[in-house]
Amino acid sequence: MPRPARRRFLKALVVAAAAVPFASRSGWLQAAEDPSGLAISRHHFPQSVASGDPRPDRVLLWTRAPDAGGMDVALRLQVADDAQFLQLRVERDLVALAEADHCLRVRVQELQPGRRYFYRFLRRDGDTWLASPTGRTRTAPAAEAPTPPLKFGFVSCQDYGGRWYNSLMPLLEEAPDFVLHLGDFIYESVGDESFQSVGGERNIVFDDQAGALPVAKKNGGYFAARSLDNYRQLHRQYRTDPMLQALLESAPLVAIWDDHEFSDDCWQDHSAYSNGRHDEGDRVRRRHAEHAYFEYMPVDVEVGANGDDGTLAVDEERLHPHTRLWRALDFGRDLRLVLLDYRSQRPDHPIPEDAFPGALAYDQTALQRLLPLLGLDPVAMAPKLMPYLDLADDTWKTLRKPLLRALTRAYTDEGIDKRDAVRRAQAASTAPMALMALRGILQRYNAAVPGFMQAELPPAEGDYPRGLPWLALGKSKLFSHIGSRYLVVKDSYDLLLALREAEGKLPLALGEEQQAWLLAQLASSRARWKLVASSVSMTSMVLDMARPDMKAPPMLQRKFYLNVDQWDGFGRQRDALVKAMDEAGGTVVLSGDIHAGFATQLSQRTLEFTVPAVSSQTLKDILAGSAGDDPDTADTGRRLVEGLDEVIAGGDARIRHAQTSRHGAGLIEIGAEGDLRASFFELPAETCRQCLYEQPAAMQAQLRRVGFAVSAGDRVLRPDKADSPTNAGRETPYHQHMAVEA
Repeated sequence: MPRPARRRFLKALVVAAAAVPFASRSGWLQAAEDPSGLAISRHHFPQSVASGDPRPDRVLLWTRAPDAGGMDVALRLQVADDAQFLQLRVERDLVALAEADHCLRVRVQELQPGRRYFYRFLRRDGDTWLASPTGRTRTAPAAEAPTPPLKFGFVSCQDYGGRWYNSLMPLLEEAPDFVLHLGDFIYESVGDESFQSVGGERNIVFDDQAGALPVAKKNGGYFAARSLDNYRQLHRQYRTDPMLQALLESAPLVAIWDDHEFSDDCWQDHSAYSNGRHDEGDRVRRRHAEHAYFEYMPVDVEVGANGDDGTLAVDEERLHPHTRLWRALDFGRDLRLVLLDYRSQRPDHPIPEDAFPGALAYDQTALQRLLPLLGLDPVAMAPKLMPYLDLADDTWKTLRKPLLRALTRAYTDEGIDKRDAVRRAQAASTAPMALMALRGILQRYNAAVPGFMQAELPPAEGDYPRGLPWLALGKSKLFSHIGSRYLVVKDSYDLLLALREAEGKLPLALGEEQQAWLLAQLASSRARWKLVASSVSMTSMVLDMARPDMKAPPMLQRKFYLNVDQWDGFGRQRDALVKAMDEAGGTVVLSGDIHAGFATQLSQRTLEFTVPAVSSQTLKDILAGSAGDDPDTADTGRRLVEGLDEVIAGGDARIRHAQTSRHGAGLIEIGAEGDLRASFFELPAETCRQCLYEQPAAMQAQLRRVGFAVSAGDRVLRPDKADSPTNAGRETPYHQHMAVEA
């Protein structure tokens, strides 16, 4: 139908939430006495329904009602006390706007605290009324009331390409009060063969291919979302999954984002695909990602105008950098859930991906000035630093030309255009350079040129100044995430962060405003349980490659941080936050992102549960895919992968549980006595490659449940001795949940 004048059509009914018998309402539906007879049409509501961000008096409801002709669609919302919709609380006329991709987000207020409600959307098809699937939601308990026993699921990382969401099935069985999603609800890339399947039933090809971002790789490329249509298409497709729909129909969602909602390893509006080959800042793309996110997710965050009918719009001018996703939800007086946004304000990774390995992060002069501020003696530290040559000194001027030639060739081989390659090479060949890197470059240069062109190498030993080059942090290639975001030398990185902070040159990962808000939330809340949702893990993941069983080459025999894109990248800030959490009485941190499961006693009264991926490639499989890339370290890489759980657990004594090879989901339960129980539901990696939605017994046979108990008194993480495997063959409510389709 053509779009009517919005206000004239709506005549918005702000219906108070007093119970009104359905039969007493003036009839717009002839079969009012038998509303359960309405046909449910998933065809007319292909992404089903969802609710989110429950408060004691309100909840956000969502659906999508597309129209083949691209017109606005008139809908009617019903919220009731009962599944038959005989006792209506809310009845409201609304419009799913074509300009919002026919998504509708509506805030329903004046509800009762701690109550379950049923809701559905209706639309006409000719003379027939059709219903969406019925959704179930629940408001939060009253703020001043004791928190009743409750449980909620927590999940992360649900890639769609070639993968199924079997990991969500155990959560449906548990009937959680709400579901916490910790990010990577979608993946912005399609066809990245390094971790996504190409072809088959779970394949996505962008409709707006011209608006997508081509990402080049040596062994081929893939596309990432850039246009608004690209991001909308991803959300549309992900939300067609029957298991995800069933879960969102059954309980409200509380969600934060991580990187893949916009771009892998992003910071602010910057991507990291090219590893520094060119500037990847793109505010338009970031806003497109956020625009689609707020259209499709039932997140009660104001990013646009609020209609008199409760609808929430999206205004791109109110998106990045103005977005405020971080927020807090209370569930009675005993539970506060604090939701963080790690991506929107964080600075770039402290080690630039395009850092020239031989260049210095800090030279000798700077270190002599800064090390005493850290309580370190420059003389005592000298053996731990690396010798370098200052190529600006004419003593070494004969080395500049061969270095310029060698580095220009190296940069052009990396795909850098000639002008930029020369610029980068000139900068590197006239600045301080680590002796090890310089000698290595010249040795390779001499092997490739005639004798008369060869350069004389500086002595390997000598009275050289000492500094901290990027090479000392593990950066060995011109453009690489290795040594910048992943596999970073621990001791050198810890020193780098300390030096940056001493200079005041490392901005807060959360930004000033969010960090102050977080500290205030911790200090002001009297809740027995303060839970912090962080998209990335606070658990320190250290790989000790000096272990004898690794049999690593001498240069690798040191400790590495596995991933400094997560909180290890801002370790000193993380440690200060954990201290503040302890001082506030203790906190439970819930996190994801790393595609592995961890349970960690971060401090005396603060602990963390990091949930494995719903379906995204497991951490062990990711490392296995790259372990053999370098023949010189391939054997060590394979040994690392084989013993990965043990190596990571051994890298930090605070880790109580580590598993890197299984998918899964998490469950938090607050009991009647106020103690907390956490469980991981874990499935073997290969199970995500097949759909087990209609085979609950097959899923149950492979399911492993790992439980932990935490006393409200001492906050110590302990194995849950009462835990036992779930019953094989138990029927999943998924089968009970699916309604007959029209």
